[in-house]
Amino acid sequence: MCNWIKYGITSVAFFSSLAQADNLSLLAGGMSSAQSDQTSYAWALSYMHDLNEDLAVSFSWVNEGHVDDHHRDGHAFQLWGKTKALHPNLMLAAGLGPYRYFDTTRRTVNSHGYLNEHGWGGIFSVQATWQGESNWQYQLRLNHIQTPSSIDTNSVMLGMGYQLSPMGFDEADWPGSRGRQEVALYLGQTIVNSFGSELADAAALEYRYAFVPGLKASAAFIQEGETDHLRRSGIALQAWYEPSFFDDKFSVGLGIGPYFSLGKRYRNNQPDIEKKTVSGLVTLASSYRFSEHWRARVAWNRTVTSYDKDTDVILLGLGYLF
Repeated sequence: MCNWIKYGITSVAFFSSLAQADNLSLLAGGMSSAQSDQTSYAWALSYMHDLNEDLAVSFSWVNEGHVDDHHRDGHAFQLWGKTKALHPNLMLAAGLGPYRYFDTTRRTVNSHGYLNEHGWGGIFSVQATWQGESNWQYQLRLNHIQTPSSIDTNSVMLGMGYQLSPMGFDEADWPGSRGRQEVALYLGQTIVNSFGSELADAAALEYRYAFVPGLKASAAFIQEGETDHLRRSGIALQAWYEPSFFDDKFSVGLGIGPYFSLGKRYRNNQPDIEKKTVSGLVTLASSYRFSEHWRARVAWNRTVTSYDKDTDVILLGLGYLF
């Protein structure tokens, strides 16, 4: 029994140390595609964690804008090497890693239909970050994305980041008076990943359970509403990495899991019969705790389907901790 207790304490301390990430940043700029000889906008939301003085890891959501027959975005995991050799306030870094993309393309040439294509590529980035005495950072990032089955792109982005203050952790306080469990109610909007980006009202009810600080699981009922292309609702089960900062006032999280849905798909303005499907759900989330038991939450859900009905479900909610 003592060994299990020691193992549990060691695990909690380990995952607590993972929560001490470095910064959250938002960047925007321009993108060019070599294949189409076109340019568009680009922007990214990035979360980076320092492993040591020379290495870091990051997770980024990258939107590559719109060029002919390609509305593409995706998630990037990168390992970074970094240095302050030129100036103590200037961090230079280079990162590379896999890029999982989601691309809305034409079904055929001159067709009004669309496809949601998914695939893997690679992303290489260089970045310069300037940080003075405050927690605010100024960033310049260059990305090169290369894929075997889609377009290759280059982007230049400027942005700002914020140095996050890690939450202090005391084993005796866990789970603490704020509780391991949370129930949240959300309202928001569904955006179909088509060239028309049709909209619908959305809602969700979610239950979360925290195993250790930063590691959670959730079950949610999601109602995506109805558009000209889709009517769908279902149950999502997700595993979460959601570290907290500023004495548990603020959190950021990534959730991944299956989405069991029931709905109608519309073809040529005619609905198919009700069909049960299993898709993937990837969620970026953040929360702010404004009282001991209440959190405000925002969640960006990307449904990943095998039948060209990907959606973004963007939700605002209120959670109760117990």
